[in-house]
Amino acid sequence: MFYQSVVAGLVTALCWGTADFSSRGQSERIGYYKTIVYSMLITLVVLIPLTPVLSPRLAAPIFPLLALVVAGLLNFVAFTFLYRAFHKGVVSVVAPVAYTYPAITTVLSIVILGAVLTSVQILAIAGIILGVILTSTRLSELRQSLSGRAPNLTAGFIPALTAAVFFGGVYVGVGYAAPAVSFVLPVMILRIMGISVGAILAPALKQDVRPSRATFSKGLVLIGVLEAVGFLALTYGITVPGGSLPVVTAISGMGGAVAASYGLVLLKERLELNQIAGVVLSLLGVFVLLYLGG
Repeated sequence: MFYQSVVAGLVTALCWGTADFSSRGQSERIGYYKTIVYSMLITLVVLIPLTPVLSPRLAAPIFPLLALVVAGLLNFVAFTFLYRAFHKGVVSVVAPVAYTYPAITTVLSIVILGAVLTSVQILAIAGIILGVILTSTRLSELRQSLSGRAPNLTAGFIPALTAAVFFGGVYVGVGYAAPAVSFVLPVMILRIMGISVGAILAPALKQDVRPSRATFSKGLVLIGVLEAVGFLALTYGITVPGGSLPVVTAISGMGGAVAASYGLVLLKERLELNQIAGVVLSLLGVFVLLYLGG
């Protein structure tokens, strides 16, 4: 059933890449903080009626439950650092750093969870991660930055790296807990924690989380639904027999390529040579996992 992890990772990448692309306009309208909190709320609302169908029993041993609570806290903190990085820094510097989270997840899952990977799987995962980094880098933007238009290339680097480390911790926590609980429960707990922490920290961070008509727009509902489906696919890919946390998270990082594809089609953007190479490398890695990595 190893191939199911690969397919689940692809579904996650498609959903999260679409959600990331859609979130740009939403964040400009209502702010990144509200976008995070209310997309999580919509995800939770979507999951509640589906839970009896997808998982009638919600058994939760104490340690996996605690791991999910901590992961939920880390997940919200990671999102705040990620959006701060994109706000402060040059996207083509920040994005590749943030998209190193699959590498961090892989290392942590081997060290903490004792995950075992074959040499073929390691090579394929490394190719996917390198492809994701190349796809999220626009060399033309870097050249403009070096020419003096945006001289501070290091701005946003630390928040992006912090976000990647936190996301790595989040997925290790989910990888530890998911096999012991329903594949639905991790998503619900992460969203409950995110909504709670977001509401509690809003005054200290000087953020307004009061609802308005814009916070329940069609665009935000779409983002919430896509994030729900994407996260369910990720946890499903971890829990199926033969499931692999490093494989699923590595492929989920291809969401950046999905978002770039939307820009190519809808915004008439052009992929640069390194981005094309990144897409090809990522797809080659997926092909290797599907046909040689099981």
